[in-house]
Amino acid sequence: MDTSDNSRYPMAGRLAQMWLRHVDDWSGVTNKQERKRIQNRQNQRTYRARKRAAYTNEPDRSNQGANVRTNLLTPFALVYRQPGPEDFQGANDAETVEAVIQAVSFVNILAPDSDLNRRIMQRFEEYAVRSYAARSCQLNILPSLSQFNFLKALFTNVDVLGLSARDMHDDALSPFNIVIGPVHASSQRERLSQLPAGLRPTDLQRETPHHPWIDLIPVPAMRDNIFRPGLDSFDEEQLCRDMRGGIPGQNPGVLVWGDPWDPDSWEVSEEFVKSWGWVVANCRDLLRSTNRWRMQRGERPLFSV
Repeated sequence: MDTSDNSRYPMAGRLAQMWLRHVDDWSGVTNKQERKRIQNRQNQRTYRARKRAAYTNEPDRSNQGANVRTNLLTPFALVYRQPGPEDFQGANDAETVEAVIQAVSFVNILAPDSDLNRRIMQRFEEYAVRSYAARSCQLNILPSLSQFNFLKALFTNVDVLGLSARDMHDDALSPFNIVIGPVHASSQRERLSQLPAGLRPTDLQRETPHHPWIDLIPVPAMRDNIFRPGLDSFDEEQLCRDMRGGIPGQNPGVLVWGDPWDPDSWEVSEEFVKSWGWVVANCRDLLRSTNRWRMQRGERPLFSV
């Protein structure tokens, strides 16, 4: 089961590899024009940082690079304000944006402990925070931003459920499907009672053999909707890809705005509902949550609940 979106790009994409290594690192780059381009990007960023510091009396952080941190992150979601005309002045170059989009598409939720996943998520978060702080919001990375939040939510729920990379491989069976003896039944009941309500397994979830990626969805009714028709009756991999959202298209799939284990933090997009309406049918908490997040942005409610 391939849950990454890397079919859209060659895995050895030059731009993504360079960006992941370090946008300012030209070691190993033999092409003189490429080396010069990287050096110019570094010099331009240094100049802009010093110019901002001179106007705002801020300390010069031009040498901190990717280690810059701000307090603009919410606990589990990076959220952009509405962009204005000033956001497109001094914006990052098109090559960097393309590299960001390519790299995020490589993240695989079935490898939560992967070094590649960790590097991509860390580098994307640093890039998004720097862009926000520099007021250089890039509209074309917003789908990647939504996908980042969704992936980060799933990785967090992997930890909440106590899963590891060994539990998430392609042919893995959900731990809720594993029959345990009476000796361990009591301790398992106690452990399950301590899980957030949205992640506690349903009876149908226990009875239906399935891959644990479905366990990461904190909406019990949605999980049961997935199990009820039978997992062989639809394309499970496509469902997962559509939930994480299309890149570079403008379909975010599922949005996560707060605690990943809380269904009130989740929202489904109109495009996702058009393709997978039966998956969210009668998921009242999710439908109400979706309406609430949309109304906060001044958009019409999507559901009548």
